[in-house]
Amino acid sequence: MNRRSLPAFLSVAALVAGVLGLTAAPPGTAAADTESLAVSRLHADASGGLTYRSSGGVYDFAGVPARVTLDDPAVSSSTSVGDAAAAHLARYGAAFGSKQAGTTLTELRSNATVTGDVVRYQQNVGGLPVMGGEFVVSLRPNRELDSILAKTSRATTVSSAKVSQADATATAQEFFQGSAGEGAPATIVSVGRWVVDPTLIGASKVLPTRTVWRFELSRGAAERRMVLVDDQLGAVLMNVDLINEAKNRVVCDNANVPHSTAVADAPCVNSSPNLVRTELSVPAALAEANTAFDLGGVVHDNYAAFQTGFDLTNFIGRVVDGGSTKALAQTVRWCYTGFTCPYANAFWNGSQMYYGATYATADDVVGHEMTHGVTERTSGLFYWSQSGAMNESLSDIMGEIIDHRNVQPPGEPVTWTMGEDLPIGAIRNVQNPPAFNDPDRTGSPLYVKEACCGYPDEDGVHTNSGVGNKTFYLASQGGTFNSQTITGIDTGDATLTKSAKLWLLTDQSLSSGSDYADEAAVLDQSCQALIGSGVMNAADCTAVHQATLATELTTTPVNNPQPTDATVSCPTGTPQVLFDSETGTPGTKFNAGPGWSRSGVPGWGQIAHSNPDAWSSYEATPSSTNSLTAAAPVALPAGQSAYLFFQHWRLLQGNGTTVFNDAGTVEINGADAAALPWVNGPAQTIGGTGNPANGKLGFGGDSRGYVASRVDLSSFAGTSVTPQFSFNNNNSGQTFLGWWVDDIQVYTCAVPPPPTPKVVAGAPTISGKALVGKKLTAHPGSWTPGDATLTYQWLRNGVPIAGATGSTYKLKNKDKGKKISVTVTGTKAGFTSASATSPPTKKVKKKKPHHREAVRAARLG
Repeated sequence: MNRRSLPAFLSVAALVAGVLGLTAAPPGTAAADTESLAVSRLHADASGGLTYRSSGGVYDFAGVPARVTLDDPAVSSSTSVGDAAAAHLARYGAAFGSKQAGTTLTELRSNATVTGDVVRYQQNVGGLPVMGGEFVVSLRPNRELDSILAKTSRATTVSSAKVSQADATATAQEFFQGSAGEGAPATIVSVGRWVVDPTLIGASKVLPTRTVWRFELSRGAAERRMVLVDDQLGAVLMNVDLINEAKNRVVCDNANVPHSTAVADAPCVNSSPNLVRTELSVPAALAEANTAFDLGGVVHDNYAAFQTGFDLTNFIGRVVDGGSTKALAQTVRWCYTGFTCPYANAFWNGSQMYYGATYATADDVVGHEMTHGVTERTSGLFYWSQSGAMNESLSDIMGEIIDHRNVQPPGEPVTWTMGEDLPIGAIRNVQNPPAFNDPDRTGSPLYVKEACCGYPDEDGVHTNSGVGNKTFYLASQGGTFNSQTITGIDTGDATLTKSAKLWLLTDQSLSSGSDYADEAAVLDQSCQALIGSGVMNAADCTAVHQATLATELTTTPVNNPQPTDATVSCPTGTPQVLFDSETGTPGTKFNAGPGWSRSGVPGWGQIAHSNPDAWSSYEATPSSTNSLTAAAPVALPAGQSAYLFFQHWRLLQGNGTTVFNDAGTVEINGADAAALPWVNGPAQTIGGTGNPANGKLGFGGDSRGYVASRVDLSSFAGTSVTPQFSFNNNNSGQTFLGWWVDDIQVYTCAVPPPPTPKVVAGAPTISGKALVGKKLTAHPGSWTPGDATLTYQWLRNGVPIAGATGSTYKLKNKDKGKKISVTVTGTKAGFTSASATSPPTKKVKKKKPHHREAVRAARLG
């Protein structure tokens, strides 16, 4: 494919220069209690088990299976779509991070789907929208919840911009001119300040979060870019091509006349002088224009078949008459200045399709390009890394489905290749992606991670789309792959109807920053939702899930690994922080040796993990060791596990991959801690001429961002420890960026005392006749422990009888007509007491007189 862009993500220098204006929510806050309450509500309101996924204690997905219902008491079938989604977020949203400090939600849009409605919300932090930060709330037809997908940043605050919008605008315009080539200035539109969290857009999870000025620049129909300018340093952070372009795409019309890029746009509208075909006109003289017209109708009609009421013209069409009438606008034989004509490509530019000569003749390509429009207006998948690969894959999938439903001429053999009708031939294969060197699973060696400073394909969006394509093929057609044997959901159906409905619903349910792991969850949930509408059955959903397992959607790509941070956690007990470098006055918590400071690196500023600064080191003098030492020892309780935890980022001088000239080490009470148990511990051998730490293991080379490490201090339990961070350098005088250390904690694992034993009550009973004057006897039953002291309290109709505290009780006249019971209480030192009450007697009666006494009483009378 021909690319017109320079690197989209800039060099390491630009990446590490961002000033952190954001912080993550601390653990153990009130927000956590709100999250826990919302989680409890979510599960309590469900009639059965839910499908859910959590990270760091916060849910990022939850779905209601087909045969399970979830009853939100604030929602009924008469509740409006917007009010229902808002009610669900009010009740359950905290489980997904909606209540975290600094976060607010803004409703973006809602879409009707074949299974209900989907409502999207934008996450804002400190009032700024977060790129890729979204809540996607899917509703069932009765307005009850079907699923929530949340892609959110855990940042809580933002810093004020240090770079003005005017200066950032000038920077963006200058960068566009340099990357896109000379020509007239671009039309530039500011989209305001945004938060960019790398974890939401497919970038490295160890890079810091930052705030930016966001711009969209366009120059001509085929030039449209997003440029992000760091609002702390003024550097261009990202430069992303918004033209969804590939050689399998079809879009545009200009009779092969080069179109100047100085023209703002070349729309195909009713007033265009080169308009050749409309709904009311006769066929054009140009066969290629008629083919584009016909295939546009095919795609439109198929989308209507995928989902009742889906009007593709209204959904992605452009206004063509100066009023409000929309049409699926396509331009054929497009060409523009600077490229060879005929133009061998096609693209969707955000409002219509443009096709180079003969590129409008492939139905899968037309379907592909129009699906880019659908994706832009539904999930809005960010065109970068995994989300960009999914964007491409969804277009391939829908294009291929349309190709299979539009076999022309009838009876023509159907293939699983993408763009086989293009003049250059097929460019991808959804059945066998490796046929075109594309990966078919995340563990494939063909999975691409583009090198720093290049990114010619937005970090592999076209190549890595093969993972999603293979997932579609396996779910649709089945087969045995990667230890999974799958029965395809479209078996016996050449129209692929189930797949069409599944993947359209999935596109409508993803968020803009979703990755393949999210796609796996949403595919499963979308299939469950389609069971409820009668499209799928349980076996279909098993097949879909197997396909996601076969292509390893939930697994981090082998060729793009991300480090797993150490966590503040305990094998048993609860973390109890004894020392925190960021509370109080951080600058007084350590004694800093030469080269250590909290003032940042000249020319770089701060690279802190949490606001506003961090400890950093550099080479103060050649061949030296300089240390950052805790100002006071930390006492560790006896008999409890204890740990030192910290975040750190390093970019240091190295020598190949075996010996590192500069490196950091950690000491406890002055002794090297490398031999203690670690998570993400020192692993690089220190060398280099004159380094005092030669031969030791340390933290060397490039960590590629912040990494969390943890060392086990349990062997020091019952003593005091003094943590120390040492920077060790050779005699070369080069350190590069240095070593940054932040968020240092010493914590112990508090084990709760064993529960107090309880007395186990017996089952008391009463013997004796319920007659006035008779004696009742209490039998306590079997109590544990056997030596517990037992006391008694007799009751008349459940009310204690004063003074009746023995093991027997003589019935009195006042007991007549009442029921008697006894409560037995067992006590023992060191045990929790227990009580038990016997069943009541029958109503007490007065004793009948003896026969002789009755006769005597009669005579006396």
